[in-house]
Amino acid sequence: MKKRAVAAIIIAAVLIIGLCVLASNPIVVRKDGIPTACLEAIESQSKGVYSSTLPLVPIYVAVDRLEGETVYYTIHYFPFGTVGMSYTEADGYNMEKPLTRL
Repeated sequence: MKKRAVAAIIIAAVLIIGLCVLASNPIVVRKDGIPTACLEAIESQSKGVYSSTLPLVPIYVAVDRLEGETVYYTIHYFPFGTVGMSYTEADGYNMEKPLTRL
């Protein structure tokens, strides 16, 4: 019984540490052709939890497309949800699609 409890605690700790690492470093995918400055801005904006009242952890950021100066991307959160965003150097960040379930 004690061995199972210790194993469960270790597994839970590993999962929590993994989520903390993902929250501070979400993975950015499909970033070919996107300027480095835009990618750095997107990475810095998507770090951390969604909000203090709704603690969703960003797992990865998928760059959808680049239209002129605007980069459109989707942030995928754990345990559920996505947010559609856009970024331009002149205007900054804009929410294109609010939080939706997967």
